[in-house]
Amino acid sequence: MKLEKIKAVLFDLDGTVYYGSKRIPGANETVAFFRENGKQVYFTTNNSTKTREQIYNNLRDMGVDCRPGGILNSGYLAALTAKKNNLEDVYIFGSPNLLEEFRKLGVNTCQEETAKNLLIGYDPEMTYEGLTKALQVALHAKCIIACNRERIFPGENARLMPGCGAMTAPIEWCANRECDYVIGKPNTLMIDLLSEMTGIARNEFLVVGDTYESDIAMANVAGARAVLISDVPRSDVPTVRAIGDIPELF
Repeated sequence: MKLEKIKAVLFDLDGTVYYGSKRIPGANETVAFFRENGKQVYFTTNNSTKTREQIYNNLRDMGVDCRPGGILNSGYLAALTAKKNNLEDVYIFGSPNLLEEFRKLGVNTCQEETAKNLLIGYDPEMTYEGLTKALQVALHAKCIIACNRERIFPGENARLMPGCGAMTAPIEWCANRECDYVIGKPNTLMIDLLSEMTGIARNEFLVVGDTYESDIAMANVAGARAVLISDVPRSDVPTVRAIGDIPELF
């Protein structure tokens, strides 16, 4: 892997930069390595429970060297997708912060079962009643958007937690239809948006993540370079055990 071929680096967050509320050793050193070599650095996550500003503040509180505007999450991209498609009366099945992302972009929302469209986001406080209301919307919705279909993600102390797929799958199953848009990784929307914003070609991005099915799959589809963080080496992608080992690849 040649450093001069890379112009921007996309770091995953959960399991790559931090576990829960704790920064992973070596994260800042690796971020600094790329910045010192003139690379643009971005942080990307499928997590839709927080706004980009909240994620930025959390990273700063953990001591992670991040910059304003350097955060992309599936909630923001979902709101952007709704706006681009002129969707109105969007029912938000997710966290209050996800609802805020839609309101910030001026997307009309409706928290009634008569809403015309449905957005499914990660909600750690999901209830059966909430799931039932989302189903009522799904049964007649013109469009259903899911932030992602991730099965699991690493939480505090690397404990595996149910991901947004735990919210998306039951609604798709019960409504007997699939989502019209699935926003987060492995969808390439994050790379596409950054490429459009910066003028950097997709093959000049490096994606760093701990999940092959989302992080590395996104890179592969986009034609970007990738590094997988895993205890199990793979023959098709450079693999390291921790984020702090990445500079050794160059």
